[in-house]
Amino acid sequence: MKDLSLEILSGRTVAIVGATGCGKTTLLHLLSGLIESDSGTISVQPGGVGLVFQEAFLFAESLRFNITLDSSITDAQVNKSLRIAECTDFVNDLTNGLDTIMGERGVSLSGGQRQRIALARAIAHNRAVLLLDDTTSALDPATEARVVNNLREMSLTATNTTNKTTVVIVASRPSTIALADEVLYLRNGQIADHAPHDVLYTRNSDYRELINAFEHDRHE
Repeated sequence: MKDLSLEILSGRTVAIVGATGCGKTTLLHLLSGLIESDSGTISVQPGGVGLVFQEAFLFAESLRFNITLDSSITDAQVNKSLRIAECTDFVNDLTNGLDTIMGERGVSLSGGQRQRIALARAIAHNRAVLLLDDTTSALDPATEARVVNNLREMSLTATNTTNKTTVVIVASRPSTIALADEVLYLRNGQIADHAPHDVLYTRNSDYRELINAFEHDRHE
């Protein structure tokens, strides 16, 4: 990353878009503090950061433990996070519900289900910023769209600014990108452009070509 300067307003949903190797994951790691910048400063709103990876890790413990990590999170909070992450239907089908023991690394669940459980865990811990590194890649388009909309609604219905959750999501599915309030288009480690998806698609030919390529790959 180089010459990077941006401000993301509290409560916004922002999509990070770019070709492979352009710096999307690096940007998330900088924002989360996993890696330090060589220069400059990064300031994040109070309330902590939750980072959810594409490969979700689950413990061979109960579903409840995998959400709460044995902290003082109530079942009501757990169920709310499961609803936002679109987990409720398949969790209700589990024999023992929240007490169901997950297999080693969650092997008893599909890839998309594991991703949603990991997202629910981050939501339940009520972080001010959620960083999603291709977290919904294993979901079908309709489910992914519902998850992103739920995350936006979670912030829009917050009673005050301190309860608003800022969501930054690495995405490559055009329908998901279009749901974001703003898109950061990265090229070669720099922000080449930023605006709502429709604006970028109209004015930036490189961005339009990339989105069309994403759409073409999805239909192959």
